[in-house]
Amino acid sequence: MNVRESVSHEQAVELLPWLVNDSLGAQEQEAVRAHAKSCVICRRELLDLEETRDSIVSASDSAMIPEPDMRNINARIDALIDRQNRGRELLSRLREVFDSPWRIAFAAQTVFLIVLAGVLFWPEPRSVEFTTLSETQNLAEGQYIRVVFSPDLQQPQINTLLDAHALTIVDGPSMRGVYTLGFANTNIDDGTLLSSLQANSNVLFAEPVVIGAE
Repeated sequence: MNVRESVSHEQAVELLPWLVNDSLGAQEQEAVRAHAKSCVICRRELLDLEETRDSIVSASDSAMIPEPDMRNINARIDALIDRQNRGRELLSRLREVFDSPWRIAFAAQTVFLIVLAGVLFWPEPRSVEFTTLSETQNLAEGQYIRVVFSPDLQQPQINTLLDAHALTIVDGPSMRGVYTLGFANTNIDDGTLLSSLQANSNVLFAEPVVIGAE
């Protein structure tokens, strides 16, 4: 563009952005600035363009991108490489073990010995001491009655029958369902109590027994 001593308004408007961008030659800058001094519109446009330029420059200076911390990046890379190397080393050792028959046998023997040691030295569970009615009790010397009740007889019915004859369970039931009964009357020679039990349909078996008699 041929620069003259003065520019028209239209030319100045077109050249204002290049003036702010510092892309014009010295004579062009002088001509545009001279026009802006006498033209209110171009002067305001020039001020707006300069403010916009300054804002962009200020924002660029304040938003500087921080340099990456190469120490952290290198540390992460080293850790990743170390994990990969450990994985390869483990796979290599496993291949060495399973590629050789005698090493497989040795590994199997080691596992067997560990299991055997666990079985031998594992603490045995403590046995819980308890007493059931089926276990034979140490009875005092005296007379007793052994009975077998009907399997259809429930425990409340058994208790009712025993209460009616003043009997108590002192032992049993055994594995065969035999109860040993004690009674308040120390003499059953008359057979009344025994006969009453034998006559009861809920009693399958009844017989006297003497504990401690020679």
